[in-house]
Amino acid sequence: MEENKFSGSADAIKKLEDELKGNYHALNELRQLNLLIEYYDEKLADKTIQLEKSNKELQKQTQRAEHLAKIGELASSLTHNLRNPLGVISSTVKIIEATSKDTLDEKTLSRLSQITDSTTNMSHQIEEVLNFVREKPLDMETISLSELFKSSINNIGTTERVTIHLPDNEILLECDPPKLEVIFMNLITNSIQAIENTGDIHIRTTEDSGTVTIEIEDSGPGIPSELLPKIFDSLFTTKAAGTGLGLAYCKSTVEQHNGTLTVKNNPTTFTIKFPTKS
Repeated sequence: MEENKFSGSADAIKKLEDELKGNYHALNELRQLNLLIEYYDEKLADKTIQLEKSNKELQKQTQRAEHLAKIGELASSLTHNLRNPLGVISSTVKIIEATSKDTLDEKTLSRLSQITDSTTNMSHQIEEVLNFVREKPLDMETISLSELFKSSINNIGTTERVTIHLPDNEILLECDPPKLEVIFMNLITNSIQAIENTGDIHIRTTEDSGTVTIEIEDSGPGIPSELLPKIFDSLFTTKAAGTGLGLAYCKSTVEQHNGTLTVKNNPTTFTIKFPTKS
């Protein structure tokens, strides 16, 4: 339809040019008018493209809001319906282990350990949902990144087959420490899972030109290229027991600090950049 309209306009201008032959002043005015029409046609096309992009972005934000609403409902349900029973199960297992450990056989102890691992996993999933939903204001303080890395690793727990190489340099960063600790725990846990509990994880930090850069690299096989653009999307996960909120939380929290979180392959490296005060 648009092509026919513009084609009709061009035909009309051509007819006018034919009619105005010899009237150079009128022809000049007509050609200037034609140039003006072409100019505004280009402007209109640019504005149309911008509006389409804005519309797509608005649709994404609407979808995200709908996701968050669903997650909020899920979080409320999980908190009330799972936390208390999980606490009872965990406490009961600890009591059994403490009072009857010497009388239980290895098979029973192994089953108790499986119960503990399962309740821990479920509690972790609940925390992921709650962390993602409740975006609290930042409580900023200056802290050593080395301390945060060590605290995060202690909270995760690793095996002897996993070697985590910490940076030698010391960098102080103004941030919300508990939130950053959750980020590091998520990223390091993902790396441990990627290397299947056997391999190396390198953590590097640099500070340059008002930017602190943190890299977490693992020796795993990498993220499938078709999944790479999706891994920060909320509710997207490839794990059978995952919520799809861990990396989404990491990204939103880094951005809350006015930073960026990106990932690349070969080797898999998550890169966080935080601005620092000049």
